[in-house]
Formats: sequence, C-alpha cells, structure tokens
Amino acid sequence: PRPSLGAVLSSPIAPYKNAKGKPKTGDARLYRILMTESAYLIWKLRCERVIGGAENPNRPQATPQEVGARWLQTINERLRTDCLMTNTSKYGKKALNKTLVERTWEGTLRNEDNLPPDW
Repeated sequence: PRPSLGAVLSSPIAPYKNAKGKPKTGDARLYRILMTESAYLIWKLRCERVIGGAENPNRPQATPQEVGARWLQTINERLRTDCLMTNTSKYGKKALNKTLVERTWEGTLRNEDNLPPDW
C-alpha cells in the first residue's frame, strides 16, 4: 500500500515489537528514518519542480532514475551521519550508541558480512 500522510506523521511512534512484545528499537528507528527522509526528499523535489518550473518552464522533470539516485544518496548520508555520531570522544554522552546504529542498519547494507567489526 502507498504510505499516507498519517503514516508519515505517525512514523516516530510506530510500534515495532518482537514476538515477546518487547520494542524493536532498530526496526522502529529505521522505519522512522526512511519515512521522514523520503517525505523530505519528496518535498524538496516538489519545490524544485514548482519553484524551478516557474523560472524555467522548459526544465525537464526528474526521472525515476534521478529520484532513485537522490534517495540512495540521502539514505547513505544518513548512515554516514549515524556512524559519525557514535564518536564518544567528540560527542561524549550525546553520542549515539553503536549497538543502536548497528541494529538500525543491519540487513540493509551491501556486503554486510565483509564489513570490519567497527564500521
């Protein structure tokens, strides 16, 4: 099914639980990241089309390949930010927990088995 505005707005409180009823923080966090980053990209693309189209009506719209590449870039930037935010010497107590970042992104990375232990 297509995500609705309600699904996007309620994504921060999506209930992801395991078979025992305990919260699956990694899955819930990944869902929240994907929904909010995707909605923000859609908004940016629309603004580019509407505002940019007013200035240049002959400007071609983004192709599905361009949209896919921009989405992948957005998600990769978020992954990189998550990895950088685990630096406890730089961020101290505000640093992200490495286990949380690993749980969030597990199963989504290419060649995940070949990554170093402290990626």
